Amino acid sequence: MNIINKVTLKALWKNKVRTIVTIIGIILSVSMITAVTTIISSLQNYLLELFIEQDGDWHGNASGIPYDKLAELAEDPEIESMTTIQNIGYSFLEESRNKYKPYLFIAGMDGRFASTMPVKLTTGRLPENPSEIILPAHLETNGGVKYSAGDVLELDIGIREYDGACLDQNVPLMGPDGGESERFTVKERRIYTVVGFYERPSFEPFSAPGYTALTIDDGEKTYTYDVYLKVRHPRELYDFMDETFYGYKRTINNDYLRLFGISNMGSFLGVFYGLGAILIGIIMFGSISLIYNAFSISVSERTKQFGILSSVGATKRQLMRGVLFEAFTLSTAGIPLGILAGILGIGVTFKFTEGLFSSLLGGSTKAVLHLHVTWQAIVIAAVIGFVTVLISAYIPARRAKNVSAIDAIRMTRDVRIEARKVRTSGLIYKLFGFEGMLARKNFKRNRKKYRATVVSLFISIVLFVSASSFSSYLKKGTGAVIDPAEYDIIFTYTPDTAEKYTLNEIFDSLSNVNGVTESGYAVMNSLYHPEIDAGNLSDEYLEFSRKSYNQDLKEGEYTYINVMQYFINDEVFRRFLEENSMDIDFIMDPNNPRPVVYDYVKLFHYQEEKYYTMELIKKDVKTINMTKMASMDGLFFSREEEKNGRTQYIYTDDYGNEMEFPAQKALMDHSIEVGALTAKKPFMVVTNQGRHISLLYPYSAAHKVLGEDFGYSTVQMFFKTKNHSAVYEKMLKVLSTMGLGTGELYDYAESLESSRAIITVIDVFSYGFIVLISLIAAANVFNTISTNIGLRRREFAMLKSIGMTQKMFNKMMNYECLLYGIKGLLYGLPVSIGVTYLIYQSIKSGLETTFFIPWYSIAIAVGSVFLVVFATMLYSMDKIRKDNPIDALKEENL
Repeated sequence: MNIINKVTLKALWKNKVRTIVTIIGIILSVSMITAVTTIISSLQNYLLELFIEQDGDWHGNASGIPYDKLAELAEDPEIESMTTIQNIGYSFLEESRNKYKPYLFIAGMDGRFASTMPVKLTTGRLPENPSEIILPAHLETNGGVKYSAGDVLELDIGIREYDGACLDQNVPLMGPDGGESERFTVKERRIYTVVGFYERPSFEPFSAPGYTALTIDDGEKTYTYDVYLKVRHPRELYDFMDETFYGYKRTINNDYLRLFGISNMGSFLGVFYGLGAILIGIIMFGSISLIYNAFSISVSERTKQFGILSSVGATKRQLMRGVLFEAFTLSTAGIPLGILAGILGIGVTFKFTEGLFSSLLGGSTKAVLHLHVTWQAIVIAAVIGFVTVLISAYIPARRAKNVSAIDAIRMTRDVRIEARKVRTSGLIYKLFGFEGMLARKNFKRNRKKYRATVVSLFISIVLFVSASSFSSYLKKGTGAVIDPAEYDIIFTYTPDTAEKYTLNEIFDSLSNVNGVTESGYAVMNSLYHPEIDAGNLSDEYLEFSRKSYNQDLKEGEYTYINVMQYFINDEVFRRFLEENSMDIDFIMDPNNPRPVVYDYVKLFHYQEEKYYTMELIKKDVKTINMTKMASMDGLFFSREEEKNGRTQYIYTDDYGNEMEFPAQKALMDHSIEVGALTAKKPFMVVTNQGRHISLLYPYSAAHKVLGEDFGYSTVQMFFKTKNHSAVYEKMLKVLSTMGLGTGELYDYAESLESSRAIITVIDVFSYGFIVLISLIAAANVFNTISTNIGLRRREFAMLKSIGMTQKMFNKMMNYECLLYGIKGLLYGLPVSIGVTYLIYQSIKSGLETTFFIPWYSIAIAVGSVFLVVFATMLYSMDKIRKDNPIDALKEENL
């Protein structure tokens, strides 16, 4: 070891406090970087486990595949693995209480299916041969059909047909009541022994007409198959599925693939890649500033030492290498400890938040957010940490090596006194007295330490506001794409099928179930694309229509807009009006009810691959001009007629088949007077997608608006819960006790687990990121100010020796705190707004959004700056107060 390195180690050992402070800075910085990389890897692993648990470990699916094509797929070199399920057929369940699911659907698994797909047994075992079968648990809870293990089932199995075509599980029951419009044909009889039960599978669509029962594939070649596969090159999956399964129904496991950065929505991923780059930059910037200050102060203390070494022959290169050797030595201690601290901290955090994620997601998933450390996360943290330390040490070392030996020994570079430059304003003396003037002169004669503290505050402000902006835009961008419904459970009440109880009796019974946090009910009615006068539409939408649909609409021209009516129970509706300061008497006028128009839509521009959010209706519109119903999904009605005292629209298809649709006389051929326009909605109203507005009325206005058609309407009850799975089970028991069918009760939250999990993860990540950055910022300020105060011990001792009292000290330091805070904010806030604008530009590339500044974060930053500065000053001055002036005057830093 050369002499410079020995001197460096001696200096580190002699100045233990400074060395420990620097190592702590490195540990803190590296631990924060490790925490971020570990959080990302852990959250990614958690979502992966969640998606596999819910949907299975596969890339693409194709249904209705003939047996002959399976051999061809097995030889395809692009397919890495494949599992199949044999579509044996349907068996009619006469005892089913769910009129929309009157069948048992029998499917045969191959050897890989149960391990690849989410087949989760509740009791019993998996079938081992084609004569054994397992049944889904919701056959009993949803359909009211109960079997036990060991029961022997004799099933008449056949096919569903409609217009000569066979129907599968992806096609809901055809026909308004009990499947009258579709035909069921029995093909064979089979006997099965029940050997177990399993949870409702995700591969059974919620609208499927059959409960999926699983047996073993018997190899019969006349059946079709559903194929689930993984490919060797996932990024080419979309083209592969289109080419290989052209003409067949196919789906992609989007949630699973999105975790690997595979999506056909390229610009959406680009948004988050851009935000991720900004995130890494913020962390690096904060880490460098934290460690740089420690090294800068260290080099400043050792300036005299460098001068002595230079005077005895040390070269500039040797001095530089000495500082870098110091950085390397401190890194060998700080980086491993920082990595361990980061992993330990996140591990403990996840241990305490395991239950949080489960409760946030309704407790229905077995996936647990636990610590998942990858070698990539460790290497990235170590490399970034080491580069950060080297950069932090190089900058002050480069400056120190250029100081001449004499200047370094005399330390003339650190303290320069020129009368003109230390002159202070008389206003400062009047406002802050002698103490303020003295503090101001100190800043002017020793600008380096003053500047280091201001820069530290400046960086902290930028870090905190940028982190808050990043999180706000990230959540807003995610919400623009993923916006699951706010309710958890739905119960559909049909007046003519539940005569024992009134609507309010059923609603009260379900609302009072323990665990329900909010409830409401509504009648929903679609107006089947009525046409609206373009003069009522906003300029923003008309411009979008020109770009996206090539429509140049003028006032007086009509275009179809989806319109949905909601008749919401009066209590919830009235509370909604009060919360949004709307005119209750005007809107809920019983003689002339006026709708609240919920007008906030998300539109996707396919040419630009970009989401837009906007309002369709002009803000100053008092009435909306609508024409007679013209079409539904492009299907034109041939005539209208009176039937059973009700007006019906008749649609005739290409085969001469007729379908009836009820007329809404109250809304046809006239204008709707608007009660209010709003971008807010009650929790049971879904977010408008596409060209869609919602008309919100109180339930008491339904008869007035719908007239004769209201008597035939069904009512949907909506419930928000603490734990949707537990509440769902309790509601099943309540309905069974009342003698009501359970088939209309739907655990909607179960189908939204993936979307809600992503949003929950984004929330946790965002707030966790803000906390991490806040810690870096606070540590940065504390380290800089406390060290600078420590270096002024001789100065304070000298002031004490000439009679400066503690009260005068406090007054001087208060002025310094104000100056630090004001200067830091003066530089930090404009730069923070600039960084926020860069984040906005990044997300704007894939999502239409407006620029906003997180004012709440700026307010917190302003308050926190003065809080941290004053707290640090109090801590540092408390230590200085205990010093012996004589000992402090004799101190020499080497």
